[in-house]
Amino acid sequence: MKSLFIALFTFLIWSCNNTKTATSEGEPVTTNAEITFENKSHDFGELTEGEVVSHTYSFTNTGTDPLEIFAVNVSCGCTVAEKPEKPVGVGQKSEIKINFNTEGKNGANSKSIQVVSNAKNNLETLNFTAVVNGKEETKE
Repeated sequence: MKSLFIALFTFLIWSCNNTKTATSEGEPVTTNAEITFENKSHDFGELTEGEVVSHTYSFTNTGTDPLEIFAVNVSCGCTVAEKPEKPVGVGQKSEIKINFNTEGKNGANSKSIQVVSNAKNNLETLNFTAVVNGKEETKE
């Protein structure tokens, strides 16, 4: 009985100290990669409805393992995001590009983008804002 307890205790200690966990998709998370964004927010300012605008969020892998971006989730169907498909090496820079379609988005807009990776900070949130003015009506 005592040896069973010691084995169970040893297993629990080993489990808690293991540096890998898993995301909901089952991807391994290595705690030695780290994603550092130059800027996590962007203001598009005033736009006219119907415009499609783009912004690039630049980042660096400041960790000691390769960085993998598993997913980039947007808060609205009006936004499309592109992520790096290959791992980002230690010390290397890369980017996440977004396109925001202003069609039907009159008024103040505040949107978010969640970046899921294998980094220590495996869930990062990016933001952008814009004020979308309606199209001017055509005078006849």
